[in-house]
Amino acid sequence: MHTQPFIKKVLPNGVRLLLVPVPSVNSVASAVLVGVGSRYETPDINGISHFLEHMVFKGTAKYPTMDDVTVIERVGGLQNAYTDIDVTNYHNKVLAEDWELGLEINKELALHPRLEEQWVDKERDVIIEEMKRYDDEPAAKVEETFHGMLYRGTKLGMRIIGEEASLRRVASSELRSYHDVWYMPEKTVVIAAGNIDGKRVSSIEGRVSEWFSDMKGRAQGDIEMVKETQTAPKLEVVTKPDAQQAHLVIGLRTFARGSEDRFAWGVFNLLMGVGFTSRLFKEVREKRGLCYHVRSESSAFADVGYWDIYAGVATAKVEEATQAILSELSKAADKGVTEDEVTVAKKRLKTVLAFRSEDPEFFTEWYGRQEVYNQPLMTLEEYIKKIDNVSKEDIHRLVRHYFKTETLNMALVWSKGREEKLLQLLHI
Repeated sequence: MHTQPFIKKVLPNGVRLLLVPVPSVNSVASAVLVGVGSRYETPDINGISHFLEHMVFKGTAKYPTMDDVTVIERVGGLQNAYTDIDVTNYHNKVLAEDWELGLEINKELALHPRLEEQWVDKERDVIIEEMKRYDDEPAAKVEETFHGMLYRGTKLGMRIIGEEASLRRVASSELRSYHDVWYMPEKTVVIAAGNIDGKRVSSIEGRVSEWFSDMKGRAQGDIEMVKETQTAPKLEVVTKPDAQQAHLVIGLRTFARGSEDRFAWGVFNLLMGVGFTSRLFKEVREKRGLCYHVRSESSAFADVGYWDIYAGVATAKVEEATQAILSELSKAADKGVTEDEVTVAKKRLKTVLAFRSEDPEFFTEWYGRQEVYNQPLMTLEEYIKKIDNVSKEDIHRLVRHYFKTETLNMALVWSKGREEKLLQLLHI
């Protein structure tokens, strides 16, 4: 297990640098995270954060063409970027000897994109094709539908990829202006993890200071906070006439990302809906044979959060699957969990983290996200201590607190229309 502490520096302009030594590897992963995403947009330009993240790969000040930007691949490295609801991340992993090139490329992508008009229309078409692909994938569509129904009418409820109409409005001037407003020093976190010895630490600090000290400005405004007001279960249905299977998500509102409840809930989530040993797998798939895939997961944001269960089932068995899932929720609320389940889930959680921490890219996410969200930095060891302290009583208390019929929601993508009897099934 990783034991080295992280090193944190803050540049005079507010850019934060994190260095995480992982001496056992021969690579360095680096990332530039910017605290902006779809919930910082307006409906008029919904999707622009993601559009911008695509466009930066068309060329930067120092690396003016796509061939130049993809130099990381030519030295054998792994390079990518992603846009989320509240963070955009430019990241790569290279051999330790190539750390400077890796970090420079991330810096260029985040700070100095060319955003040339000649590429905007082409890339817009690419993104619209990406959107169609998601729309054609019912498992992705049902997740998006579930999230959207929980937060409809708010910026948090908007799609990360945007809408076709809003994407059509975006030109290079909008991309430039959005970049100027949101890519600000106090929203920027630079992180490197991996084979960073003493000499390399000072070299990285020097380069980051040189490259990021001239970032200027302060971000305008912040997110609108979401208030939870749900008082009765809801059902949302998307009809896809050619769907061969029904895809459903059932979930409840829970807690924001900084909540202390996340530790016990992490253990509960694992024993409830992750892997072969989970209750949902054993009951819904193995015992009843209702699905091939069933799983649960948590989503948490600055202000709110939810926990949901996904399953892909035969169209004729949606009612039975819904009842089976809700029956498992009722059982957990009524009887709690067993000591053995908690012990196994803790061991699994710690093992997963041990495996992941063998890859330095894990640490760019682990620490980078905490820092960009302005959370107190928690090491893996501190997190594991919190997990070790979770009791079955803690879990039962949380389950009773959050399992409320009035905050139940169900999204369904299938070949049929809305059926009110499914809404009637939604109770715990």
